[in-house]
Amino acid sequence: MVQNALLCENISADQFGLLLSEYEGLLESLSSAKPTKPGQQTLAELDEFRYETAVKLFGSEKPQRAMQHDDVKSLVEWKLRHGKFRPTLMKLVSSNDKDVVADTIAGAMNAYWKAPDASKALDGIAKLKGIGPATASLLLSVHDPDRVVFFSDEAYYWLCHDAKPCPIKYNAKEYRDLNSSAQKLVERLGVSATAIEKVAFVVMRKNHDDAISPRRESPPPVSQRVGTSSGERGQKRKFQGGSKDITPPQLRRSQRGKT
Repeated sequence: MVQNALLCENISADQFGLLLSEYEGLLESLSSAKPTKPGQQTLAELDEFRYETAVKLFGSEKPQRAMQHDDVKSLVEWKLRHGKFRPTLMKLVSSNDKDVVADTIAGAMNAYWKAPDASKALDGIAKLKGIGPATASLLLSVHDPDRVVFFSDEAYYWLCHDAKPCPIKYNAKEYRDLNSSAQKLVERLGVSATAIEKVAFVVMRKNHDDAISPRRESPPPVSQRVGTSSGERGQKRKFQGGSKDITPPQLRRSQRGKT
């Protein structure tokens, strides 16, 4: 259980800063524990792209260049390695036409900078295949890291559910709730949305690591997969395609144990 002093509505600026300083060490530890395939970037390398390289390239109203399909795939790879693994997400994202990706994101960002509205920008980016509100928020966040929070599980738990794991539907309403809570903390502590995301990750990984869905690099064997009925398979397809997750992480783990 997370201490009351560490809940988002109670945390002090000093405590926030201490937790933020722990992110790098925690990430390095996780990266070292995750094996990589030959030629594959480590989690630490992907993290550097997400928080440093991508922000330098795209993080302003006048970016160094427009975001391309390969940039999107690198950020999605980070998302999959940093959070829950979705077996078909990268395939869906990769199936987008590269020119459509560039034009769609450029159009959404042009509209966003004229009238900053995260929800509208997410709707524009989410027109791409495999891109739901969570992934769209990631792409938007690297363009405006001070004000836009990435819709990660850890951020939602910490900001919207008293730092307790819960089922998440990954829809627009949940993101509005998340963004609203994040903006209150931005204003109260004078911190960036990206810093909030990192602190949420530290809080949740340190206090609820066993209750957060396990990270895995490849799909489990067929004999261990969840959802053997047609209804369960249908739910899984919807979720991987960017719709919603209606199965709590705890239930998925218990089902694998029963298989």
